[in-house]
Formats: sequence, structure tokens, C-alpha cells
Amino acid sequence: MESNRYVTVLSMLVLTCLALPSQAADRMRAGQWVGSTIVGGKTYPTSNCMSKSDADQMNGDAKAVEVYLRKIIPPEACKITGVKVDGQQVTYTASCGGRAPKVVTTAYQGDSFEGTDSTGAKTEGKLVGACK
Repeated sequence: MESNRYVTVLSMLVLTCLALPSQAADRMRAGQWVGSTIVGGKTYPTSNCMSKSDADQMNGDAKAVEVYLRKIIPPEACKITGVKVDGQQVTYTASCGGRAPKVVTTAYQGDSFEGTDSTGAKTEGKLVGACK
């Protein structure tokens, strides 16, 4: 159960980053995103509806992205620090559930993304259309 919660939180982190563009970057678009997260050799499907206002926030600067991450990821689940935005790439540190902090790096292409973290977890996703 603890492992599933970790995967869920990690998936939320990744999906959140789906569209974390900096200032003028279009990293993420509004709509239904689907993908997968691979942790410890297990693959977990992900799905998230990104509203226009959420996408706008994620396409903002590092501060806007950090505010959004803290809105969707409860601080009791993960503490998010060191959010950096460089073009289409977003990097931050997540400290979750008493585990060692991990660095999460995600690259966005507008309608898709790929990410990794310092523990070896991988994630990918794509925009599939309007929210369901």
C-alpha cells in the first residue's frame, strides 16, 4: 500500500510537470493526458485532466510552477523545493514520505513529455484530446 501511494504521488508530480513551461514556453496544453510511470521495474498507467488555467500556470515561470505543484501535491505527501525552469525542461527536488530527497527532471514538447528522477524512476505521457 505504501508503495502504491508513493507511485500515485510520483505520478502526480510527473503529470503536474507535463506542462511546466517557463515564461513564454508552451510546455503543456490543456486537455486529457495519459502516460506511464515506471518505478522499481513496475509500470503504472497515469491519466490527468489539465484545465486551461492549470496549463497556463504550468507554462509560467519557476514561481508559478512551484505554486501549482504545491497546490496539487499536499505538503504532507511531498515537500517540493528548488523548482527550476529552463526552456522546455523543469527540475525540482521532492522529499516524499520520509524517503531521501530525489531530483525530478522532465522535458516537455507541448503535447508530450518524458521525465526521470534520481532514483531511476521514469515517466512519459502525451496529450490525447479534450478532458473526459
